[in-house]
Amino acid sequence: MAQDDIDDAHADSADFVRSLARGLSVIKAFDRFTPAMTLSDVARKTGLPRAAAGRFLKTLVTLEYASFDGREYRLRPRVLELGMAYFSSFSFIEIANPILETAAKRAEEPCSMGVLDGTELVYVARHTANRMMSISIALGNRYPATSTSLGRALLGGLSDAELDALLDKVEIRQVTPLTVTDKRKLREMIVKGRSDGYCTADGQLEVGIRSVAVPVRGRDGKIIAAINMGVPATRHSMESLITQLLPILRDAAGEIEFAIRSRP
Repeated sequence: MAQDDIDDAHADSADFVRSLARGLSVIKAFDRFTPAMTLSDVARKTGLPRAAAGRFLKTLVTLEYASFDGREYRLRPRVLELGMAYFSSFSFIEIANPILETAAKRAEEPCSMGVLDGTELVYVARHTANRMMSISIALGNRYPATSTSLGRALLGGLSDAELDALLDKVEIRQVTPLTVTDKRKLREMIVKGRSDGYCTADGQLEVGIRSVAVPVRGRDGKIIAAINMGVPATRHSMESLITQLLPILRDAAGEIEFAIRSRP
């Protein structure tokens, strides 16, 4: 969404701080595809006037959240402090980490945890096994929830009305020939996953990558996260995902949920 669209959407709210929203849009403009940008790049990507983008960038440099080499701006490691506030406020991530590590070693496959943010899945924890071939995913990476096993497991935690509303507004891109874009079919898959207690995905964002995920529930029984194992198709068939990896994931989810309930 362009910055002007965001501003217009909240223009009538007395509590909306437009300058903060614009400053955050500048930070979010930097990603793995554009880790370094000129002032013109940032202005074009955010939709902000050059003068406004320049002020935000200079402020970030002054506060040491960004650097400037005379031509391009880059984010500095200090910007991670903003994300760490989230991680430190969610104790279940701290609880899950050693359990995910054990599950990854047991399966000899990477094990990840994600949470739902609107229509996107966000990775919040990940442990890899000692494999020569491993899927490259970093904490904070975002993917369409509808096209991932983690996302589908999380969407299963929505009410029917909430799920229908989300599917109605979400735009599903055909990333691979296998990407499911039919919303009716997706709804059926998510509802079935809700009933079965797990969801799968096969070649949805990258051909040759398949995964299985299970939900993690909080003390109130509501889904707060999901964990999965994503593997190359050369190592696991869809059947072996269910027979070999799913039991390990279910054990790990059960341990996390028990630890959450037991924590004072």
